[in-house]
Amino acid sequence: MGCTVHTIGPKMTAQPRKRLNRLTLTISDELKAALAELNEATGVAAASFVGEIIESNIPMIRGIAEAARKAKEEPARALELMQRAMLEALHGVSEVQLELMDEQAKLRTFQRKEPNE
Repeated sequence: MGCTVHTIGPKMTAQPRKRLNRLTLTISDELKAALAELNEATGVAAASFVGEIIESNIPMIRGIAEAARKAKEEPARALELMQRAMLEALHGVSEVQLELMDEQAKLRTFQRKEPNE
């Protein structure tokens, strides 16, 4: 799989370049509208926001993959293992929700500069 190297942000020379891979997603009209609202309100690009959410959930994704592997090895415990993985995933989602609430509180104090009113 080929990779494209992107450098993101104003401090391009301060940080080593991070290798990023592209992923094409199909999203609902509702999600597209919500991401557009977020972009309009904050200036945060949809792809950046979605990428951050997914990046912050890497441990959860790996946990689900591990549970699926274990379920294949122990079919009798498959349901129990998947339930445990889902509970851990929900815990991770709750943590992300709390982080988002903190970010939302910060955004409330952020005032977007309007071009020469």
